[in-house]
Amino acid sequence: MTSNTSVLWSSDQDDQLQCIQVRSETADVKTFVFKGIGNDGVARHFAYTAGQFGTFEFNINGSTINRCYTWSSTPSRPDTVSITVKRVPNGVVSNWLHDNLKVGDIVNALGPAGEFSCFVKPAAPQYLFVSGGSGITPLMSMARALHDAASTADVVFVHCARTPRDVIFVQELALLAHNMVNFRLVLVVDSIDQQPWSGLVGRMSLNLLQTIAPDFASRAVYTCGPAPFMNAVKTTLQSTDYDMANYHEESFSFES
Repeated sequence: MTSNTSVLWSSDQDDQLQCIQVRSETADVKTFVFKGIGNDGVARHFAYTAGQFGTFEFNINGSTINRCYTWSSTPSRPDTVSITVKRVPNGVVSNWLHDNLKVGDIVNALGPAGEFSCFVKPAAPQYLFVSGGSGITPLMSMARALHDAASTADVVFVHCARTPRDVIFVQELALLAHNMVNFRLVLVVDSIDQQPWSGLVGRMSLNLLQTIAPDFASRAVYTCGPAPFMNAVKTTLQSTDYDMANYHEESFSFES
C-alpha cells in the first residue's frame, strides 16, 4: 500500500524513471514498466489522470530523441507507470526500445500531460471507446481505472487490429469484461489468420458501428489510433446526426 507520507514523482524535480519489467504483449508489442526515482535515490509514486501521456527522452546512437507515449497503466496503481510500444518498421525509437531497453535501465521523462480522458470532463451516462492497434493505450488506462474503482459506467470497448494475433491486452480485456457488469468488449480484425476467431471481421463503417453499438448516438466517443483509422471513425459519425461535441480523439506519431 502507498504511504500517506509518500513523495510523488514530479518531472520538475525528478525526471528519472527506472525500467523494472518488460512484457511481451504480441509479437511486435512490448510493455515497459517503470518506477520513479527521486534525486535522493528514493522511490516515488505517481499521480496522473488515466489517458495522459509522458514525453520521453532517449539517447540513441549519440543523439537525443524525444517521443510522447501514453501511460497504459492506471493511476489507481501509483507505484509504477508503463508504456506499451509497437515495433514500427524503420521506427528509430520503437525498434531501439524493443531491442535495447532492459530492466535496470534509466530514462528521462516529462509529464504527465494531455486532456484526453473520460475523467477530465463530467461523467457521461454511456461511453464508446474505439481503439486501433497501439492506440489502445489511453483507452486501456481509462478502462483499468474504471475497473479498479468498481465503476458501473456503461462502456462499449471496441478494439480493432489487423489479425487475432495482433490484439493487444486480449486476456486482460476479457477479464475486465468479466468483472465489470456494464462493460462490453467488441474485438474487430481486418482479416483472420490461422487462429480460431469468434469476433468481428471488417473495417470501420456505419454498418459496423450500428452492429456494435446501435445506441452510439447517446454515447460519448473516445478514440485513438493511426490517423486513417481515427478519420474513418470521425467521418462515420459525421455522416449521421451524432453530436460531435461528444467526440474526443488522441493521436501521436505511429511512425516512431
